[in-house]
Amino acid sequence: MSEYLDLVKRGGNEALKVNGPAKADFHITNRGSDWLFTVFCIYTFACIVAILLMFRKPANERFVYYTVILPYACMAVNYFTMASNLGWAPVVALYNRHRVSTQTTHLGTRQIYYSRFIGWFLAMPWPVIQMSLMGKTPIWHIIFNCFFTELFVIGYLVACVVHSTYKWGYYTFGTASIIVTLISLMTTTKNLTTRLGADVTKIFTLIFGLNAFLWLIYPICFGLSEGGNVIVPDSEHIFYGILDLIYLCFLPAVWLVFVSYVGLDKMGLDTLGAPSDLEPLPTVASTTSVASKKSESSSAGEGEEKKKSKSPLKKLKKSKKADNE
Repeated sequence: MSEYLDLVKRGGNEALKVNGPAKADFHITNRGSDWLFTVFCIYTFACIVAILLMFRKPANERFVYYTVILPYACMAVNYFTMASNLGWAPVVALYNRHRVSTQTTHLGTRQIYYSRFIGWFLAMPWPVIQMSLMGKTPIWHIIFNCFFTELFVIGYLVACVVHSTYKWGYYTFGTASIIVTLISLMTTTKNLTTRLGADVTKIFTLIFGLNAFLWLIYPICFGLSEGGNVIVPDSEHIFYGILDLIYLCFLPAVWLVFVSYVGLDKMGLDTLGAPSDLEPLPTVASTTSVASKKSESSSAGEGEEKKKSKSPLKKLKKSKKADNE
């Protein structure tokens, strides 16, 4: 019993003990790390469920699950890194909003998690790709949208590590990239959805509205946390964590449900990446039936060949009997 109690005492989140916040005046606490581990578990669970559901679909329909699984996996690794108090660097704060007892300089240093921006760089384009697929947007226009999405992430990353007021210049570049991407989706992609029917346009408008609303909250969170040093890192992670869960976890799943409801054939995505005259890839059941038919035909062919191979011998035997008689 005593050994069990000792094991319980040793358990718990020891990320800050193992990976201490050295050289950072404003850093996360155990509560912040616990919240980050919670978000990590949500992303991991969602990723596993999406992978299991993917293998139940035919091969030509799995690409819609890729747009969900990949951001889930990237964000799971990202939040595990941040929860472990890794992937960050101390940066001198621009504004002295609050002070701590261990602060040695006037402004103090703040934890800046560059791992968050790596996760965003890998995960942020996928909601844009999802919305672009709804209108069967040309590939070059999808690349255009993804480029400005990545420019948003890069702009905010540089703004985080710049100490002077020039950080707001990169902040402006990143925010402008958001607006360019949203305008592109609102005009070009929405016009393309009108060719597919009113129901597809309504679903796209709903998904786009939710994505645009959430995406425009990110600049507010940045201004309060890394930019203005108004809220502490724990509050920063709670703010970003809620946004990421809705924008990069919940909404992609909602998009997947809507796409399944409308149907890939109506959206023109049933033969994505293949010529229009090519039939969709077969399901597991159909491939099994085709394989069984091939085996039956091959066995029948072998039987006929055996009969043919035996027939000359029979003819020779019959001819010998006739000669003897």
